[in-house]
Amino acid sequence: MRSFTYTTHIDRTPADVWAYMMDFSKASRWRNLVRSVEVLTPGPLHVGTEMKVTFDVRGQVRSVISTVCSFEPERRFGVTNSERSVTGVFEYTLAPERGGTTVTFSCDVRPHGVMWMLLPWLLKSNRMRYTEQLSNLKKEVETRAA
Repeated sequence: MRSFTYTTHIDRTPADVWAYMMDFSKASRWRNLVRSVEVLTPGPLHVGTEMKVTFDVRGQVRSVISTVCSFEPERRFGVTNSERSVTGVFEYTLAPERGGTTVTFSCDVRPHGVMWMLLPWLLKSNRMRYTEQLSNLKKEVETRAA
């Protein structure tokens, strides 16, 4: 089920936005709760690449293994992970528009088993957690690329 879709316009080219997004050493500057992203699979990024994402949630440091599920340079990047009987699919799409880039960030949540009972809470929690992510990305890309 679609948890959220957020969209923003960034006054930089898709190449600039993509380069910043794919520099995982900068992930904690714009990705909510993220401390670090480590690519585990050797070689260039591709569908199937595994990444270890370490983040803070309610005072605890946790890590999950995410798998790249969509990868089209300068156009689309998505990851999926499953944790605690919930599968999440997070995807960014980039489109050239008005001399810059429109970035759309979406999340689909698929609870398994009894987690279906928590679906309303999961959706609300995800929406709140990620609401500022694109505005953070916009600020970072526009100020750092200036």
